[in-house]
Amino acid sequence: MSKDKKIPKIWGKGPVKVWNVEIECYILEDGTSVLNKGKMMTAIGRSWKGSSRTDRPNFIGAVNIQPFISSELEEMLGGITFLDGTKEIAGYHSDILPLVCDVYLRAREAGVLTASQLPIAQTCELLVRAFSRVGFRAVIYEQLGYEKIKQPEVYRMLVESYMAEEVRRWAKEFPDEFFWQMDRIYGNEKTTPRNRPQYYAKFIRKYIYQPIEKGLVLEELDKINPTDAGGNRKKRFHSYLNEDKGLNSLKSQIWQVLGILKTSASKRTFENNYARMMGNSYQGDLFGND
Repeated sequence: MSKDKKIPKIWGKGPVKVWNVEIECYILEDGTSVLNKGKMMTAIGRSWKGSSRTDRPNFIGAVNIQPFISSELEEMLGGITFLDGTKEIAGYHSDILPLVCDVYLRAREAGVLTASQLPIAQTCELLVRAFSRVGFRAVIYEQLGYEKIKQPEVYRMLVESYMAEEVRRWAKEFPDEFFWQMDRIYGNEKTTPRNRPQYYAKFIRKYIYQPIEKGLVLEELDKINPTDAGGNRKKRFHSYLNEDKGLNSLKSQIWQVLGILKTSASKRTFENNYARMMGNSYQGDLFGND
């Protein structure tokens, strides 16, 4: 680093938990969220072992995954140097973690991972389901108490990153099995789009849309797609989400909830299992059948 370039200082630091993975994170004074360079193997669920067999860092240094490294990730490998008090620390911008996860997931899809790398890919899959790039920064801000995330402009940018520039034509996003499982846990005969009870919509609102950015996206969807005098909406919510971040987050949430539905014998069991996954104690029935 050039001597005339000031090394940034940290605003705060601490462990950030995503699913069962604990990641050592920092926030710099300018709001940049950073990961500790030396802890990247831990961040993707693996203890440090040996040295890299390429000129890239250990966590991304295996020969068989090199073809899957993007130019964007390559640029981030230069890292960020910052000060924690008087101690100089090497780190990476937090956006690097989703990119690293993408490398392992694409390598797994191509069938080139070794047996020892498969657990890393599994951890990466959990991580990418739990956050988008902007979402991960929001998780860091929230868990480390960074108040700037509460500024209206930051919220606006966060929400808009999920929205389609133009409203998409309706497409089927919820698999049939999602509703089959809902019919089962509620003890209903097979329903169709024409005869599904209103509390199904409440379920979807609570468990699918509300968790995305802690309700910020749902709040915006309510504004741009309000109910009419009869309680109906002009379009389905997901028709307003963009193809990249918005729909990917929606689909991730759908499949997480579907997984819990499959392992739940009843509505009450589902609520209990969902609360446990979210790290909360069970609070009783969340929805009635009326």
